[in-house]
Amino acid sequence: MNLSFQTRLMIFFIISALVPLIVLGVFTYQKSSEISKEQVSQQVLEGMTQINRNLTFFNQDIQQLSHFIYRSEIVQNALQKPKTRSEKEKYQDFIQVRELLSTLTDSKNWDLDIYLIGLNDDRYFTGEYLSKQYDQYMENWGIFRKVKAANGALVWETNYTIRKVDANEVVLSAGQLLKEPSTGKPLGYLIIDITESDISRIYQQEESQFSQNMFLLDEGGYVISSYPSKSTVGLKFQHSSTETVLANEKGYTKTTFQDEPSIMVYDTGLETQYKMVTFIPENEVIEKNKIFGYVTISLLIIGLIIGLWLAYFFAKTLTNPINKLIHLMEKVEKGDLSVRFHFKYSDEIGNLGNRFNHMLTQMNTLIHESVEKQTRLTEAELHTLRAQINPHFLYNTLETISTISKLRGVKIVSDISLALGKIFRFSINKDKEFVRLEEELELLRHYLFIQEVRFEDKIIVTIDVEEEAGNCMIPVLLIQPLVENALSHGLELKETQGHLQINIYCIRKTLWIKIQDDGLGMSEERIREVLNEKETIQNQRSGVGLANVRKRLNLYFGAEYGLTIKSQENRGTIITLKLPEIKEGEWIRD
Repeated sequence: MNLSFQTRLMIFFIISALVPLIVLGVFTYQKSSEISKEQVSQQVLEGMTQINRNLTFFNQDIQQLSHFIYRSEIVQNALQKPKTRSEKEKYQDFIQVRELLSTLTDSKNWDLDIYLIGLNDDRYFTGEYLSKQYDQYMENWGIFRKVKAANGALVWETNYTIRKVDANEVVLSAGQLLKEPSTGKPLGYLIIDITESDISRIYQQEESQFSQNMFLLDEGGYVISSYPSKSTVGLKFQHSSTETVLANEKGYTKTTFQDEPSIMVYDTGLETQYKMVTFIPENEVIEKNKIFGYVTISLLIIGLIIGLWLAYFFAKTLTNPINKLIHLMEKVEKGDLSVRFHFKYSDEIGNLGNRFNHMLTQMNTLIHESVEKQTRLTEAELHTLRAQINPHFLYNTLETISTISKLRGVKIVSDISLALGKIFRFSINKDKEFVRLEEELELLRHYLFIQEVRFEDKIIVTIDVEEEAGNCMIPVLLIQPLVENALSHGLELKETQGHLQINIYCIRKTLWIKIQDDGLGMSEERIREVLNEKETIQNQRSGVGLANVRKRLNLYFGAEYGLTIKSQENRGTIITLKLPEIKEGEWIRD
């Protein structure tokens, strides 16, 4: 905020132009990236659906192959023969079955290993040797247990491993229990082993423009095949999204793979229920979207250039007349009231300039008139307040002097006259607005002397003044009107003896004057009238002191200081004055 107005305007215009462009650019780039990811995910998902179709065709082909072998007369005849037949006959059966299996495998594009394990101890296979697990098989273990439980249906078994898998490793096996068609008597087992290379060849036929990590999972979540790494084949698929893949048929989602942000796409074969899962690096997808980034950056640069130019133009347009007006004000501060602001437009700045010109025209006259008026008003009000003297007091004093002089003819008449003369001289001849508290108290003692003579022993007055307070300066004729009010309205009409206590002290740069009597007191309504200056004519003749003092304190010191009243009818009144502690020479009235 301490920068110049022109600089702030330029910053504002630049931000106003740049922020929407940045927001729009970021939004456009992010949206286009999301659309690209969505399109790539859909494209990959369609490819995976096709892969699952190919796997389904492969599965159906294996089923047809198994069914053909199951129904083959050559196989049925060989497995139904007793194991006690001659070796020659066994060899002839071996040659016939081997030729049949070779013919079947030669017609396929896959390298399949087929095993026929007869319950008559016959063994037929397409490979170079018969593995021990098929020669000495266990009926209640592995695929044989599943085949036996299926009772003639084709079953599939994933080969689990804890060692590294090569391309020729058997990862999937299909098995079926062979029976005699007429009696249903078990004859043996048909096992078809499928290698990892055969499976991976199916899904690698689909070309992709992205580097992908692909996994083929069985229903239990075990890896049947993977690409390019084969280290997880035969193991449980370990990933944070495994449960999502197994619980849903197909879809795609953002995830991480090998600590890289990736898009996971998965699909499920309808017949095989195999899960095809692939991970595409997200940065490769975004790489295809660079054109949007370049367009966004270009727009930002163009917008920045235009924003800078507009900001400078508008800032200069707005600030030049303001700077001119500031320059004219500086001349006015130096006393030159002849300057004028000229502007050809009638906008806010033009209106401000016209007001400025009008202000200069009136300024000198208004300043002098205002100062003179305020000075005269304040002085007149202060002199008026000071001039208010209660004629009732003068009347009572003269009446007392007359009475005493007639009845007694004593020296007291002279003393009263002397005291009265000092009071008149103090009130009439004093031109100062402030006096020392000791001088004010001297006037008060003369006044109280006259009142003590008048009331004799009916009123007892006690004055307690701190030594430090005696040198304080207070407005002239401040305490006497309040004491007069207490005597006239509180104690004079009291039937019994009354007490008047005056306490004056200083606390924390504040002068406190407390006047307390045990006279007739005032009602709450009367207190409100006094504090709100609602004095009636009758009250003005007898109790003008309170309103007088209150107004004077307000004029001199403001609302922070003043007069407070606490009173109860027939129990007395406490009047408290709060003034600033002012030493002689410190007070200068504005």
